[in-house]
Amino acid sequence: MQKKKIIILIAIICFFLAGQSQLLAAQVSYFADQLSNQIIANASNHEIKFNLGADFGPDKTLEIYFEPDFDLSLIDYNDIDFLDDAVNVSLASLPGSGTGSDMGVAVSGQTITFTQNDTDTISVNSEITILIGLNAESQTIGDQQIYNPEIAGIYKITISGTSNNTGQISVAILNSDSIFLQGEIVPELTLILRNPTDTGAFSNCAFGTIILGEISMCSYRIAAKTNAERGFQVFVKTDGNFRSSESYIANIDENNQVQAGVEGYGIALNSGTGIIEVGDYNDDDSQISTGDALLIKTNSSYNYIQGSLSTSSLVTHKVAISETTSPGQYSQAILYTILANY
Repeated sequence: MQKKKIIILIAIICFFLAGQSQLLAAQVSYFADQLSNQIIANASNHEIKFNLGADFGPDKTLEIYFEPDFDLSLIDYNDIDFLDDAVNVSLASLPGSGTGSDMGVAVSGQTITFTQNDTDTISVNSEITILIGLNAESQTIGDQQIYNPEIAGIYKITISGTSNNTGQISVAILNSDSIFLQGEIVPELTLILRNPTDTGAFSNCAFGTIILGEISMCSYRIAAKTNAERGFQVFVKTDGNFRSSESYIANIDENNQVQAGVEGYGIALNSGTGIIEVGDYNDDDSQISTGDALLIKTNSSYNYIQGSLSTSSLVTHKVAISETTSPGQYSQAILYTILANY
């Protein structure tokens, strides 16, 4: 049996969109691209959004350039929707003539070029949404997608064209084995165990000698941080009862407290500011089982600050014995899992 008292399993689902843009007078704002798949060499839908920095007027162009090695060779205007303030614009391979006529769409190499018809203007600050792939459904249902580069890395997507709109963002393309990681903490999601005063790393949760008529306790802190928009979730489970080779100490019943002189085992939780205690863990001492149970969560990004007790959660394990409790060496492994909510 493994002798460590606490085992951390960290399952990380992460991706990173880092925006950067050139400082030009016609710079677009709120530029973002949400990919349905970020794995290398996989087909992906794109949902591109931005607010125009300049009018998109008659006969002007708006170009979306994907850095090599995105593969755009399979898509055409039938796989693209263009929305102006959530209203679909009619698209065709060539721009039309007259009010309300088609906007032209051409795909060449790494660039998608939108050409306004000879009459209409989309005004500065309009919110533009461009759907590319199976998510396009305004005129026909899209049946082709853009393929991601075959090498993991950060790739740029750039806006330019004769309409004088400009902007640039970066998107991350990931290796297939970088989606789920075990035991590795990456900057976007972190789970840390600290001692009760948060002055150092946590190394051992030991009850020592458990004495009849007393409640033995050991404590540590769970600290987590993430930049995920909808926060994190921490789950807990055990590898079995708090046990010796011959016997075990039963978990307390829910809505009860560990009491001196009464055999029982459970945990108490005191969460930090903005951290939500979930389910049975939000009131009294609680039991932990071999099935994953949601322990704490946040509803937004969260930043743990080392030394600030209000930004971490205190977990206290409690055990009491009775006159009939069997002697022996008791142990249990606690497994934590953290997930980011993007």
